[in-house]
Amino acid sequence: VYGNFSTWIGSADKNQGWNYLVAAKEAYDSVVMSGKLNLEQLKQATRQLAVCEGSDWFWWFGDYNPSGSVSDFEQLFRTQLRELYRMLGVAPPALLDVPLSSGGEWAENAGTMRRNT
Repeated sequence: VYGNFSTWIGSADKNQGWNYLVAAKEAYDSVVMSGKLNLEQLKQATRQLAVCEGSDWFWWFGDYNPSGSVSDFEQLFRTQLRELYRMLGVAPPALLDVPLSSGGEWAENAGTMRRNT
């Protein structure tokens, strides 16, 4: 989109979201390498990781989307990450209890793709 990756990276909230995802992936890798998960648990955790890795989460972060929509999606993102940690048997980091992004008060696009200016 727009010939760059600004839809998914670059702003402080998007970058922090990636940090959250990296930490979750590192926890996943550690637990998988330990062999603590049975085959079904591994399958479920792998599927949950894929949910967490969806690019749409990061699209919503930023001040160009309405605050209500951003709040809903960023809460869902943090909830999905917490669920992955639960499946792994690892305590989720406390930072997942803190809102990551707040969006804009009003956005011209109201949740649609923004224009390339």
